[in-house]
Amino acid sequence: MARRDARRDRTPLERQRGRRRGRALAGESGLPKYVPEIALRSIEGHLTRTGTQVMAWYRLSAQAWSFRSDSQREVLIRQIAAQLGELQGRWLHLRVTTRPYPVHMWAESFDHNAMGRLPDVAGALGWDGFLEGEQRHLMGLSMSDKEVFLGIEVSGRGMLDRWVERAAPVLGKVAPAAVRAELAALATEVGHLDSLVAGSGLDAVPASADDIAWLMHRSCSLGLPAPRTLSVVPGGVTRWETEDLAAFTDGVEMYQEPYAPTVRVIGRLRTQTVSRNVAVLSLGLMEGLRIPEVDDPWMQHSDRLPFPVDWSARIYVRRPEEVAGELQRQMGKVRSQIRHYTHDHDLDPPMSLARQADRVLEVEDELTTGLTQLNTRLYGWWRIAVAGKDEAEAVSRAQQVLDVYRPKVQIEHPEAQYRFAREFIPGEPLASTAYRRRGSVTWAASAVPAATASVGDRRGIMIGETCTATRRPVAWDPWLAQEVRRASGLTAVVGGLGSGKSFLTGLIVYKTLRSGARWTVLDPSGPLAELTRLPELAPFSRHINLLRADPGILNPYRVVAEPRADHFADEEDPERAWRRERSLAAATRRRLVLDVLTGLLPYDVSRLPHTRIVLLRAVREVGGATDRHPGQVIDALRRHAREGEEHAGVVADFLEERRELPQAALLFPDTSRDDPWHAERDYRLTVLTMQGMTLPRPGSPREEWTDGESLAVELLNLASWLTQRTIYDADRNLRKGVALDETHFLSQVPTGKVLIDRLARDSRKFNVRALFASQLAGDLLRVSGFASLVNAVFVGRTDDEEAQGEALRLLKVPTDVGYEQMLGTLSPRPRHDDRPDDTPRQFIFADGHGGVEKIRIDLEAPHLEHVREALDTNPDASRVATRAVSGRSAAAVRAPDEPAPRGSAVPPHMLRPAPGRERDHVMLGDDLDDEFADVDDPDELLTVNRPTTGSTRGAVNELLDDEELDLLGDADSGGDDRHPTDDNGGGHSAGQGQERVRAVGEARR
Repeated sequence: MARRDARRDRTPLERQRGRRRGRALAGESGLPKYVPEIALRSIEGHLTRTGTQVMAWYRLSAQAWSFRSDSQREVLIRQIAAQLGELQGRWLHLRVTTRPYPVHMWAESFDHNAMGRLPDVAGALGWDGFLEGEQRHLMGLSMSDKEVFLGIEVSGRGMLDRWVERAAPVLGKVAPAAVRAELAALATEVGHLDSLVAGSGLDAVPASADDIAWLMHRSCSLGLPAPRTLSVVPGGVTRWETEDLAAFTDGVEMYQEPYAPTVRVIGRLRTQTVSRNVAVLSLGLMEGLRIPEVDDPWMQHSDRLPFPVDWSARIYVRRPEEVAGELQRQMGKVRSQIRHYTHDHDLDPPMSLARQADRVLEVEDELTTGLTQLNTRLYGWWRIAVAGKDEAEAVSRAQQVLDVYRPKVQIEHPEAQYRFAREFIPGEPLASTAYRRRGSVTWAASAVPAATASVGDRRGIMIGETCTATRRPVAWDPWLAQEVRRASGLTAVVGGLGSGKSFLTGLIVYKTLRSGARWTVLDPSGPLAELTRLPELAPFSRHINLLRADPGILNPYRVVAEPRADHFADEEDPERAWRRERSLAAATRRRLVLDVLTGLLPYDVSRLPHTRIVLLRAVREVGGATDRHPGQVIDALRRHAREGEEHAGVVADFLEERRELPQAALLFPDTSRDDPWHAERDYRLTVLTMQGMTLPRPGSPREEWTDGESLAVELLNLASWLTQRTIYDADRNLRKGVALDETHFLSQVPTGKVLIDRLARDSRKFNVRALFASQLAGDLLRVSGFASLVNAVFVGRTDDEEAQGEALRLLKVPTDVGYEQMLGTLSPRPRHDDRPDDTPRQFIFADGHGGVEKIRIDLEAPHLEHVREALDTNPDASRVATRAVSGRSAAAVRAPDEPAPRGSAVPPHMLRPAPGRERDHVMLGDDLDDEFADVDDPDELLTVNRPTTGSTRGAVNELLDDEELDLLGDADSGGDDRHPTDDNGGGHSAGQGQERVRAVGEARR
C-alpha cells in the first residue's frame, strides 16, 4: 500500500519517466530511414541488387569490324549468338555509353615513356610546351571511347530471399551452414557466368569498381556532359551500401513537362549547374538486313553521328519450351487461315500466308535440329538517348538518328519520356512493353554492340584520328613491338605521289625525337632536311648532302658496319657468334661491291656472263675488309688484263670512265684522309639527302636507264647501307629509327633486298623502328620474307588496281571483297577548286597487333604550326618573296653540320680559315658545269682557298662552330626566367603559362 501511495503521489513527469523505465533507448530507431530514389539497393563487386533481382555486370571488349572478311565477321556473330543462347531464361541489360578520351592519362603515360628526351633549347618549343599543346589540341577535338556493359540476371529475389539477406547476421550465428550454402550457390552461379561471357565473342570481364561507378554516374546523370576526370573509387572499396547510392543520385534532377518531346536533366558539374534536354527513342520495325554481306551492325550506325549516343536494351532470352508452344499456336492460326481460303472459298491463299507458314516451319526446324544456342529466340526493347543544350537541339539530334537509320530501320519517338529515360539506370523497371522486338539470338548478335575502331595504343605519339564509323585518337609507340611484344620493328609506308608519305614520316620522326629517340633519315629529294633547321632540333641535328660530301663517303667497304663484340654478349658462345657475323659482314661487302660495280657498267656489258666472272675474281682478290675501296678492284682488273684476261681490261676501262663522273667520286675515297664518316658528336637526327640526283622512272626496265640513272640507283643503295650503319654504332638498347625513302629501287638490286631483310631481322635485337617508304607495295613484297616480318603498315592513296591488291596483302587484309576501291578514295582531291590541296592525308593503318583502321593524319595543333610549314612540300612561288623580305639569316636556323648554301651571304670572318683549321676540300656545286670544272682542274689553279696542309676539318666546319656559338649567345641573352615564345603559337607568355592544363602538372609529377 505504501508503495502504491508513493506512486500515486508522484508528479506527471515522474510517472512518464517511470513508464519509460525498462524500455530500450532511442538510438538508431530515432533516425530517419534513407530510401534511394532508384530501385537499386546495394552494389557488391560487379553484382547489383534490387528488391527483386541480382544482376552481374560485365564490360565487353572492343571488337574490330573494319577490314575483316565476311567469314571472320560471321564467325564473330555466331560466337556472340552462342554465348547469348546459353543465357536462356535470364534477363539481360545492355548499356552502351561513352567516356571522354583520357587525355591526362595519355599525357602521363607518354611523359613517363619519353626516356632520354631532348633537352630544351632557349627560345624554342620546350618539352612542357609541347606536351601541353598536345593535350590542349586533344581536348579541343572532344573525342570519346565507346564503353559497352552487359548486366546478366543471376537470380530472382522473392520475399524469402530478401528476408534471408536482412537476417543474414543473425542466421549466421544460428544456422551458419545454411547461410554459407546459399552464398556458395550464388558464387558458383556467378563464376559460371564469368567463364561463359569471357569466351571469344563477347570477350567480357567482370566490371571493376571504377566501371560500376562510371556506369551509375552516366545513367543517373543521363545526357549531362561527362566529367573528364571522375574521382577514382578508393582502393579496396567494392561495396556500396544503400546509403552510399546517394552519391549517384544527389545533385541530379530529371523531370518532364506534360507532352514534352524531351526530358530535362539538371545537375551539378563541379561548381556549376548544367542542364540538358534528352530525347529517348525506341527501335521500331526493321526489314531484313544482310549483315555482314551488305550492311554494318545496326547498333554501329549511331557511331557515325557527330554527337554521343547512349543505348539501353532490356532483353529476355526465352527457353525452347516457351518458343515451341508459341510456334504451335502460330502455326495453327496460319493453317486455319489457309484452310479458310482453300476449303471454304476455293481460292488460292495469299503469298504472305504461305511465307508466314514457311517461316514458322523454318523456325521450328531450327529449334529441333540441335543448334539451339544459335537459334534460341528472344525479345527485348532497345532505347536510344541523345542530348542537347535545349529542346530544339535535342529534337534535331533525334531527327538525325532517324535519318541515319532510314529506310531499313524505323526509329520511334514515344511519349512518357521520363519513364523511358529511367530505363537507362541499372535496376530500374521497364517503362512500357511497347515497341517489343522479337528475333533470334543471331539477329541480336548481328548488332555487335562492341564494334568500334581499335588501333594503336595509349602511350605513344599522337599521329591522328580514326575516320571510319567511330572517331577516336590514334596514338602509336613505334618501340612497343620490340620492347614489349618481342616483334619486328619493320614498317612499310606505301602510297602514290602526293599521298602524304613524306609528311607522315616527318611527323613520326619529329614527335619521337622529342620523346628521346635517335633517327637517321635517307631522303633523296630532301624535304625532310627542313627538320634539322627547326630551333628545338637544330643543336642536335645534322644535314649531309651526299652529292657535296667528301670523296669516298659511300665507299661500299665502309658503309657496311663492322660487328661489335659487345653486341653478342648474350649469345651462348659470344666469340663464335661475333666471328660469324664478321664473316657475314665481309661477304656482304664483297657482294655489295660486285653489285655496285656491275650497276655502273652499261647494260649490254653488265649482262655478259664473262663480265660477272672477271668482276667476281677481282672482288675476291681484294677481299672484304673495311680498309678496301673500289679503286683496288679496278687495279686488280688491270693486273688480270696484263695476265691475259682481255675482258678484264675492257671492264676496267668502262669503270675508269664511270670513275670520272663527279658523283662517282663518292665511291672512291681519298686515301690521304681519314674516314669521312667519323661522328664527332652524338647527333640525335641525321638527314642524308641527294638533291639533284635523277632516279629512273619506277617500273622502267633496266636497259632503258641512262648512265646517270644507273649511277643514282647504286648511290641510293649505298646511302641506304650507310644509313643502317648507325644502328650498329650505337648502344643496342637505345631507341633508334631509320627512315628510307624511294625503297622501291632497293628491291631491284640483290644487296638492297639483303639490306631490307637485315633491318627487318635486326630491328628487334637492336631496338630499331625501320620505315620503308615506297610508291608500290609490290616492290616490298618482292623481297623474300618481307610480308611475314613487317610489323606496322601505312597505306595511302593508291589508284592502280594491281597496286591496290598488293597493298591489301601487305596490310594482311582480305582481298577481292571490296576493300581495293577504298584505297582509291583516300584523301579525296577537290575537282573544281583551284586552291592548293593541303587537306590532311588519310591512310589505312595496321598497327601490327591486329588493329586495322582508316586514319587521318593530324598535325594541325597550333603549337606545331612551324613543323607543319617545314614539312609542307607543295610548291608555292609566294614563299620566295616571303623569304626575301623576312630578314632572317639562314645561318640562324641551319643545323650545325649543314654546309652553307651557295650564294648565301656569309660574313667575311667566316671565310677566313682559322689558324690550323684550313679548308681541305671544295664543296661541289649544284650545276653540272661547276662540278666538271672542279674535276678538270687537277692543278687547282681555279680553286679558291684550297689548302696545301691542314687537318681533316675545313672552313665549313669552322663556320658551323661559329654558328654554334651564335646560337648559344642567343640562348644566354634570352634568360632562363622567361617563358619561350614564338610566332607560330608554340610557346606561351607568362600569363598563358599560369593557365596550363592541370593534367600537364599531374603528368610531370
